Amino acid sequence: MIINLRVWLKIPDAEAATVKNTLLRRMGYQGIVRDVKRERLLSIEAEDVSDTDSLIKQLTRELVNENKENFAVSVDSLELSNGYVPVKVSLWIEDGEAISIRDRLVKRLGLRMIRSVQRANIWKLYITGDDPEAVARKIAEELLVNPNKDRYEISELPRP
Repeated sequence: MIINLRVWLKIPDAEAATVKNTLLRRMGYQGIVRDVKRERLLSIEAEDVSDTDSLIKQLTRELVNENKENFAVSVDSLELSNGYVPVKVSLWIEDGEAISIRDRLVKRLGLRMIRSVQRANIWKLYITGDDPEAVARKIAEELLVNPNKDRYEISELPRP
């Protein structure tokens, strides 16, 4: 089973604001990019357990700071809403932070059913125009991805 935990800030996200300002002020995307938001995605592979809800509560209690973050959880699928183009950016090299999270869950909390953790950012690009996926691909390659360590994937979503 794969538990997908999406986490985003309740407070303004300075990194997303910086990306938006860069796109609008320096890269010429005025009138094309309406907004930019960011979510952290943790995909946690675990053995099937009898009480999935209890496992999810333990994971969110450990991995989410509810004072400043909101979250959504889905099991065996990544559930995103429509209205934006999601660009999932992850490392293709070994991710030390993901390994550290897995070790913390297994060793500190005793969650031996956890097999692996993968980490990514989901950039939510609110784009106007005829081909928002092509614009998102260009933005990812020009700004969001370091080709020496990152890979990206664009999920197609139904438009409202």
